[in-house]
Amino acid sequence: MSPRALRLLPSLSGAVVITVAIFLFMHGLIRLSQVEQVELAVFQNVEILRTEPPEPEQDAQQDQPEELTQEPQLEMPQLAPPSPQTPQAMEMPTLDMALGDIAIQAVGDSFSAPLGAGGVSIPGGGQDAQGFVEVVPYNTRKPNVPDVAWQNKISGWVLVAFSVTPSGTTRSVRVLDAHPRGVFEEKVIAAVEDWQYSISFSGRSTADVVLTQRVDVRWQDYPANLPNVD
Repeated sequence: MSPRALRLLPSLSGAVVITVAIFLFMHGLIRLSQVEQVELAVFQNVEILRTEPPEPEQDAQQDQPEELTQEPQLEMPQLAPPSPQTPQAMEMPTLDMALGDIAIQAVGDSFSAPLGAGGVSIPGGGQDAQGFVEVVPYNTRKPNVPDVAWQNKISGWVLVAFSVTPSGTTRSVRVLDAHPRGVFEEKVIAAVEDWQYSISFSGRSTADVVLTQRVDVRWQDYPANLPNVD
C-alpha cells in the first residue's frame, strides 16, 4: 500500500465509527419514545356530583300573615251649611217708578226718552206726599262699546236700577240683569252715572226717585262713542 492510503485509513475508520454511533443513538431514542407512551384511561360515563344548596331558614314570622294595620280613619268634619243671611234692607227712596221703565232710544251720541214735554208723572207716596213728580232726562249719553264686544261682534243689553236725586244727578247704579254677562256692565254703569235729569216735585216732600232702565249696546256703534271717555 502506498503511504498516502495508509494516512487515509485511520480517518475513514474513525468516520465509520462515528456514523455507526450516531445511527445507534438515534435508533435508541426512537425506541425509548415508543416505550414511554402513556395510556390514558377513557371513561364512558362521567357523573358530575352537584351539591344541593342549603335550604334557607324560613322565618317563623314570615309564615304568619302580616296583619294589615288599619289606619285610623279621621272623621271628616261636618261643615254646617252657612246660615242664609237675611239681606239688609237697603234704604230705598220714598218715591219709585210706578208706571214701568222709561224706554230710552239712541239718537246720535246721546239718548232721548219719548216722554214728551211734561216728562213722567209719578204719584207721590207717604202721608206728606201730595201731588206728582216730573222726571225729564236732558243729558244722557250712550255707553262706550268694549273692545272685546267689537272684536267678537257681540251686542247685548244691561238692565240697571238707579236713583235720581232732587238735583237731577244719578247715584247708586246697580245691575239687575245683563245679556251676555260680564261684557257691558262696567261701561253701562259708567254711562248711567253721567246721566242728568230735570226733576220737579208738585208736593211738599222731595226725595230720590228710583228708576229702572234697560240699555241696549250694539257693537256696530264702535268706535262712534270714542268722545265719551269713561
